[in-house]
Amino acid sequence: MMWIFLIPTLLFANAQTRDEKLVGIFYFTPMFGHVHQSASTNSGSLTTIQCSHPLKVLESSKVSVSKEWAYVHVADYKGFILKKFLSEKRPMCFQGKYPKFFDSLNLDLSELYYWGRLNDQLIQGETRVK
Repeated sequence: MMWIFLIPTLLFANAQTRDEKLVGIFYFTPMFGHVHQSASTNSGSLTTIQCSHPLKVLESSKVSVSKEWAYVHVADYKGFILKKFLSEKRPMCFQGKYPKFFDSLNLDLSELYYWGRLNDQLIQGETRVK
């Protein structure tokens, strides 16, 4: 009798998966960052990621995204990340160049979260000062 309840669940899960198309595997380039719940730097964080973390970029007819944002799948999460933070090639990161130094920092999860939030709010560009 239990299998009767599983069939609709499995059919629903397959329908959701078929709607999504894998665009490619990309790598996160900043030192720390977040996968967001919505396409906004002020939205909630689903998970914190580090430089060179692989991300599956997806397309879905059910998810509309601006040109600046990508819809991604990371571990058990599906969320959004700024496209400017993604690269097709694995970047050389500070963590990889200086692993002993980075490991000696002993950053805990809350510190990684806050450094990622800082990176989300950082506005980079050229100065207008003359």
